[in-house]
Amino acid sequence: MSLVPSEFVNQESAIINHAVLLHIIRVEDISTSKFNQIEEWKEVSDPNNRSVDRLNKSTRLVREINFQDDDDQQTSSTNKSKGSSTYKLLLRDKDNHFIYAYELEPLNFLRKEQTNTPMPIKLGGRLLVKPGTMISRGVLLLNHKNCEYKGIHTSDASLVSLLNDGLSTREIDILSNS
Repeated sequence: MSLVPSEFVNQESAIINHAVLLHIIRVEDISTSKFNQIEEWKEVSDPNNRSVDRLNKSTRLVREINFQDDDDQQTSSTNKSKGSSTYKLLLRDKDNHFIYAYELEPLNFLRKEQTNTPMPIKLGGRLLVKPGTMISRGVLLLNHKNCEYKGIHTSDASLVSLLNDGLSTREIDILSNS
């Protein structure tokens, strides 16, 4: 079924009465400043681009290099724990309705995957929002009981490629202009 967020914008709170399958279009760490997020993305896009603020910037150590990995991603250890982050998700349903969602508690699927970027998961995966999920002012409020991550489906390959190719440049642009 479809979910039209504009129907819920003026409602302080409502409950979704049917399951909705949504694609994850964007994930933003709202517990980290935009400046720090931009710095992280710049370091991913160009590892030689380091912040000159040595007092506040943690040193990253390269612990291993995987020469067999064909991805352009950098392998480094990140001192920041994903467990302490809070995420805002931009989701899209099959009818191209977009809706934001906030995690009310840490969602495991946003913390398990190793992407070697500030993005906790590959974009384009499917998220099942279950009946009984609260929506407030047009925003979904997620916890581990009311949503289930279904992963990336093979039929979504073009969407996954579109969302993840050039991700670091796009994230830097989005964060710089917001």
